[in-house]
Amino acid sequence: MRAQSMLRRVSRRVFAVRYAHRDARRAEHFYGPDPPDPHDAPMAMDYFLWAIAGDGPPVVVDAGFTPDTAKRRGREIVADPIAVLASLGVDAAEVRDVVLTHLHYDHSGHLAAFPRARFWVQEAEVAFWTGRHAARGEIGRIVEPADVVELVRLNFERRVRFVSGDEELADGIGLHLVGGHAPGLQVVRVDTDDGPLVLASDAVHFTANLELDRPYTIVHSLPGMYDAFDRVRALAGGDDARIVPGHDPLVLERYPAARPELAGVAVLLAG
Repeated sequence: MRAQSMLRRVSRRVFAVRYAHRDARRAEHFYGPDPPDPHDAPMAMDYFLWAIAGDGPPVVVDAGFTPDTAKRRGREIVADPIAVLASLGVDAAEVRDVVLTHLHYDHSGHLAAFPRARFWVQEAEVAFWTGRHAARGEIGRIVEPADVVELVRLNFERRVRFVSGDEELADGIGLHLVGGHAPGLQVVRVDTDDGPLVLASDAVHFTANLELDRPYTIVHSLPGMYDAFDRVRALAGGDDARIVPGHDPLVLERYPAARPELAGVAVLLAG
């Protein structure tokens, strides 16, 4: 059994797909002022989704946002994420499992592109965005209501898999509730031949958030965001290099292109 598990890890490939970009400032990415000398340098932000393939049915992590959402929110689409997935051998029309790390607008927009999938989401996340605080002020501006409504509709088709805490989606693919940035934020831990790889999503927007111990500016629970830093480190076996941040342009520099023609769009994280 152990030998079979090791074989599975060797054959697994994990990809990051960069589908959008925006120019931003450093002050937008760190909670509180910059010590010791406040400054506001440029600090771009990329938007990713992820795919786990090569070991049984593929799993997609997050669903990005649509061109309409990008236009309204002033984001630049750099690639069609569904087309990029197809070029990686992941046909969205055939995908059976999609993990939604949380329901902010940039993670839940292409649900309709996965007509056969079930969507794995934390129960606490759905409860919050269908509850009494969802539309209050700044809270409501970080989701697309239509995305939440679509997920509710999918639940009536029995296509939403509610997770409460930690759960194994498949052998070597674990979902782990961390919270902090969103009430039901979950991260994905993938066993690979090189050790665990943690797709941190918005638990760690940028590597610098983790290195400086400074959370991102969108906060559901500030103590929870610090706890999430600790949890992703533990899930990665204490090796920060095994943590993949959710919005850091440096991901494109630290990992090789999935294929030469996909440079700047898709990178191979493991496999």
